[in-house]
Amino acid sequence: MKRYKGFSLIELLVVFIILAILTTVTVLTLNPTRRMVKTEDGAAAVFNIMRQARIQSITRRQFYGVVVNTANTDQTLTLNNSNINLTFLTQSVSLVDMGELAPGDEVIILTKQLPPDVIVNASYFPIPNMDFPAPERNFTKYDFATGPFVTYFDPAGRAVTLADGTGTQTYSTFYFSSFDIDLTQGPTLLRAVTLYGATGGVKLWRYLPTGAPNKWSTKIDINS
Repeated sequence: MKRYKGFSLIELLVVFIILAILTTVTVLTLNPTRRMVKTEDGAAAVFNIMRQARIQSITRRQFYGVVVNTANTDQTLTLNNSNINLTFLTQSVSLVDMGELAPGDEVIILTKQLPPDVIVNASYFPIPNMDFPAPERNFTKYDFATGPFVTYFDPAGRAVTLADGTGTQTYSTFYFSSFDIDLTQGPTLLRAVTLYGATGGVKLWRYLPTGAPNKWSTKIDINS
C-alpha cells in the first residue's frame, strides 16, 4: 500500500511566515504611492472644477459658483443672489450653475468627492506661504473652520466673492495631503492649488522639500 506524505506543521508555519513577510513588504512599498495618488486626486478635483467654472462662465456669459466642503457632514447653503437651499456633500467640491441674475434657478451641475483620507488646509501643515514664489506667497489660506469655501466666477471669468456683480476678487491657496503624512520627514506628498481672482486662473503645485529655489513646482508628475 502506498503511503502519501503530507506537509508537516513546521513546513506550513514556514510558508505562512513567508507569505506574511511578503504581504507586509508589499503594503509598505505601495502605501506611499497610494497616499500620493489620493493627495493628487484631491488637489486635481478642486483644480479641475475651478477651471471648468471659469470656462463655463466665459462661454455662457453668466455666473458660476464653486463650493468646497471639507466638513464631515453634508452642508446646506443659500448662495449669494439666491433664495433656494442647496446641499453640498461631505468632503466634496461642487460646480453650481447660478442661472440668470434673478434668484431661484441655481443648480448643482457637478460634484466630485475628495478621497476620504485627504485633508485640506490643515492647521499643522508646516509650510509657510513664503515658500511660494511671488505673488502666490501673499495669497490667503481659507479657514475651513468658518464653513465651506465659496467663490463665484463672473461672465469675464474672474473669481469673485459675490454673484451679483459687486464682489471683490478672490485670491486663495489650498493645501492638500493625507492623514498619515509623516511630519518628521517633511510633507513630501503635499499639493496646493492657487486661485487668481483677477483672471480666475488656477495653478496646481507640487511641494519639493529639497533641491528647489522656492520649493514649489507647477510641473506635476504623479510618479515623482
